[in-house]
Amino acid sequence: MEHSNDMSALFRRLFFIAIIAVSLTHCTSVPNGHIEQPAPNNALLEQAQLASSQNKHLQAAKLYEQLAKNVSSNEAENFLGMAADAYLKGGDINSAERIVATLSSQSTGIQLLQASILLKQGKTEQSGRVLDAINTGLLTNSQRIELHTLRSSAFFQSGNLYESARERVKLDALALPTDERILNQNALVETLQLLSIQALDILKPVPNDPMFAWIELAIALKVQPSNNNPAITLWRQNYPTHSANNGLLPHLLQKGQQAHKPSGKVAVFLPNTGPYASTAQQIRQGIMSAAYTLDNTTTNVTFYDSHNTAITTLYQQALRDGMQAIIGPLDKQRVAELHQLPDHSIPVIALNKFEGNAPNQTVSLSLNPEDDVVQVASLAWLKGYQRALILTPQTKFGQRLASHFANIWQQFGGTINGVQTYNPKQADYSTSIKSLLHIDNSQNRFKQLRRQLNLSIEFKERRRQDVDFIFLIASPRDGRLIKPQLRFHHATQLPVFSTGKIYDGNHNPVANSDLDDVYFCDIPSLIEPNNYVEIDTTSLSNQWGLSGGSSKRLFALGVDAYQAITQIDRLKNNTLARFSGSTGILSMTPQGKVNRQLSCATFKRGKIKPLGLAPHLEKADVFQPLEHTATPNASSIAIPL
Repeated sequence: MEHSNDMSALFRRLFFIAIIAVSLTHCTSVPNGHIEQPAPNNALLEQAQLASSQNKHLQAAKLYEQLAKNVSSNEAENFLGMAADAYLKGGDINSAERIVATLSSQSTGIQLLQASILLKQGKTEQSGRVLDAINTGLLTNSQRIELHTLRSSAFFQSGNLYESARERVKLDALALPTDERILNQNALVETLQLLSIQALDILKPVPNDPMFAWIELAIALKVQPSNNNPAITLWRQNYPTHSANNGLLPHLLQKGQQAHKPSGKVAVFLPNTGPYASTAQQIRQGIMSAAYTLDNTTTNVTFYDSHNTAITTLYQQALRDGMQAIIGPLDKQRVAELHQLPDHSIPVIALNKFEGNAPNQTVSLSLNPEDDVVQVASLAWLKGYQRALILTPQTKFGQRLASHFANIWQQFGGTINGVQTYNPKQADYSTSIKSLLHIDNSQNRFKQLRRQLNLSIEFKERRRQDVDFIFLIASPRDGRLIKPQLRFHHATQLPVFSTGKIYDGNHNPVANSDLDDVYFCDIPSLIEPNNYVEIDTTSLSNQWGLSGGSSKRLFALGVDAYQAITQIDRLKNNTLARFSGSTGILSMTPQGKVNRQLSCATFKRGKIKPLGLAPHLEKADVFQPLEHTATPNASSIAIPL
């Protein structure tokens, strides 16, 4: 019975989590089964079809719109549906939505198109409702493929890993071309492997459920992706006719063997002295712990002091010393110097972001706070909120994150209805809170009315009603003071979202009870290590005496930097590839930037209540931080939240 309760709890948690993942639409091509093509065959139609076949989707969309102007109403709807589909494929979501809103037809093709548009807008719940309303009894094979593809993508965005994988199992049972089947199976296994072995064991269904075999395969591959793994040999014996044996499994084993090679001789460029020495020390401890855990040795790691030595000198020395990979440097200036080197012959994990594309074999892995803001914003958007208030400290860092949040929130389609700063050196924030909530306006109106009427009037403060939530940028100390003051000023029902900066990384229910109901996103090793993290960074960081959240995040960065050495090729060659790291689910852009998908949580009675991995909304992929003028000390390193 206890096992059943654990499973129920995990299912409830997984239903609300969200992960960094791209839509399965990107890895499984969907037949053009949206719209029934009209009969007319003329030069304009041929031009539209040609443009579509050449992936000139926006051009095709405009041609289909022209075709709709001179035909019957039924044919016009079909052409408009094809135009909306083309606009969607071309990335013009607004035009696709505009056209679909004019269509009277509620055919299956139009419903699938509506669901696609909603999904692209990050409205996963609405997309799911549209998909649930589809009558599956009359679907063609191509429509079934698209239905399960969209369902899988919706579960990806809303965070239900188990059900996302199950939709891919349903796809696997349909008539798919061989290459698309392998891509789908690969995505299925990659999805399951984002969960820890402990979580996968709990989630196992009954043995005759098709998911059972896939979960067992995912576990076997996580333990040791090699032909020498007895668990894989046993799996093949138990499932000799399983579809994964036909192409996928050899492919995965080959990738796994490449990904789990020993790290070799590793050079680490970190400062021993200077303003970043303390930060570097915590990263250094993470690197050492990862080396010992993964390779059972630390003798393969050599540290080079980067404080007063040119990167060119360090790089050449590392090559002469026979180093096979480099971690570092840490500050932006030295990362920029590394970017300019003519020779990039060995893998480099830079610990700050590059300007532009990273050189060959070089990637950027950092604790970039702007990335964290995007994920918190995605969580708020996924919950259906639109009207935001921002409460931020009077610091350059606070201004930077507030501006970035406002930028991405407005691009989502939301509104910023108010921004207020506070002095982080104070303890009473009532002036800032009253101004943000327009309570001071309420008080002023009362005073004016009392003067005009010359009467004793009963007064009750009222806050503004034109907002859905507050985005709060705060340290643990400030957050514990601000949240109760928000409750005092009638904002009890107003949800509060924040970055991981608000969490000190320690289990302290008494102190954290003042943060109850605050939503935030942080690294998985601080939120729910049992579900996603394979290396026990909590125990390892405790061995080094690290207690603060900032120290633990830096330690986890060191762990992931070492782990990433053997993952560079796999992640860089496949934008769908994922890796469960201590700082998040890691993936890589074609430009060499490592994305980290965080875990989200809320405080309940002072304890962390995990919600799972942060949402990955497709529209958030294109967001870039706003440029700000800052002092060298403030901008030269991405300080962790």
